[in-house]
Amino acid sequence: MFKKLDNTKAYRLLNHGPVVMITTLSGAGKPGIMTLTWLTVVNSDPPIIAICVGSQAVTQKSILKTKEFAINIPGTALLKKVVYCGSKSGRDENKFETAKLTQLKSKVIKAPKIRECFVNLECKVIGHRKYDDVVMFVAKVVYCEVERKMFDDYLKTDAVKTIHHLGGGWFTTPGRRFKLG
Repeated sequence: MFKKLDNTKAYRLLNHGPVVMITTLSGAGKPGIMTLTWLTVVNSDPPIIAICVGSQAVTQKSILKTKEFAINIPGTALLKKVVYCGSKSGRDENKFETAKLTQLKSKVIKAPKIRECFVNLECKVIGHRKYDDVVMFVAKVVYCEVERKMFDDYLKTDAVKTIHHLGGGWFTTPGRRFKLG
């Protein structure tokens, strides 16, 4: 038996990929953090991803100007900081300072990464398209790192729990890792 949903809730059925924290450096050199769930893998070789950022976010303007950003993946231990960074504007504060997160110097891009996150992906924009007030950025991953103990060619979900947003104030984490066959 199916239940009909309002089409505007469709994203809640698809949106439970990992919550990430996008870090940028503005054209003026100010670091920024934005919590984001609208992202997807576009290609594996070369590694290309896409993120969607609304016009209300300072992050959109920073990425349009600098053409780069970092994707930082937090574990559940950072949930309160993730929610905080998603609910405050970077116009008014430096979220690295107020959320007590550590800037990590990137290897290839100028935007900083977040030390407390167990994955950091440095990305350079290769294209973008505007949809109403949202810009979809397509970017190539130019540097990728993961904490050694969290990865053995696949993410160790028993070692780290990623955060997944279901919509509204609802979150979940993944279950156990298994392989078929």
